[in-house]
Amino acid sequence: MRCTLLKRFSVSKAINNARRYHSPDYNFDLTNHNLSVQQEQKNALQRTSEDLSIITSYFPKSFNFAAYVNSSNTLQTLLHLNVNLSKIEKKPFVAEKILKLNFEEENTKEILLFIKDYVGVEYIGHFLTKNPLILFETAEDLKIRVNYLESKKFQNESIRKIITQNPFWLMFSTIRIDKRLGYYQEKFKLCGSEVRYLATKQPNLITYNLHHIQTNSFVIKEEMGFNDNEVKELILKIPKVWMINQHSLLERFNYVHNVMKIPHEKVLHYPNILLCRNFKVKQRHIFLEKLGRAQYDATKENYVPLSALIEGTDQDFCRTYAKCLVDDFNTFLKTM
Repeated sequence: MRCTLLKRFSVSKAINNARRYHSPDYNFDLTNHNLSVQQEQKNALQRTSEDLSIITSYFPKSFNFAAYVNSSNTLQTLLHLNVNLSKIEKKPFVAEKILKLNFEEENTKEILLFIKDYVGVEYIGHFLTKNPLILFETAEDLKIRVNYLESKKFQNESIRKIITQNPFWLMFSTIRIDKRLGYYQEKFKLCGSEVRYLATKQPNLITYNLHHIQTNSFVIKEEMGFNDNEVKELILKIPKVWMINQHSLLERFNYVHNVMKIPHEKVLHYPNILLCRNFKVKQRHIFLEKLGRAQYDATKENYVPLSALIEGTDQDFCRTYAKCLVDDFNTFLKTM
């Protein structure tokens, strides 16, 4: 019974709406509405004698800054500071914020002076190209983050190096940085001076993706077979290893350790070999092997250091270690 009443009500409402839509009065109202809209649009296009200069410039969405440079004081200031706008415009969200920035504001001026004091005038452009969003922080917050490093006994020279090499460091609050430093100290059993050394040597590591760091730690310890002490030595010597793609890292180690038969202690003695692409190590190792000179034991004759596989020109490599002409090496490469 209830459903029947609801249906009757809905049908009745629909009939009344239909009658209203087809009535003369309704058509008249609709016509008047359309005329009103057309009149408003016409008025908006008419010339005006009013001063509109106080209205903020309208910047439509675009793929580049080229159309705005002549009319934007902000972009002109950034160009004067040697900022690479072509890199910033690749991120529409950042580009839109930059266009609305006002360099006349006191906070923005303080931030520029702050950056200049720590990275130098010649690096301001590079710094802002990497991290333009720092201009939207507060100068007070930046000072607090530097004061935190000073409270942790970082020297001024170390602080300058950290900020210069990692423009994103100052985007992290003191709480986040403190947690990151604590993580590395606990994870790798580092003392205070070692934490400061690690942060200064590779500032990007501290703010790097923690999931990536944890995965590489697992690969280095469990799959590559380094013990805790060796892992600690490795991260202090060459922390960049923790930022390499896991597949590439394991592939490089497997070739050096399992194919070339280089033990862990020798890899630790020259860990830079893990930073080099595999193809270069393979080329030089196989060539030395073909000549009977692939000898990496320092206690034996014709010793070849691991550094010879990745450093120097091909000519230096052939003259010093392969004892042949570089043309012979180039001919060999064509067969690979």
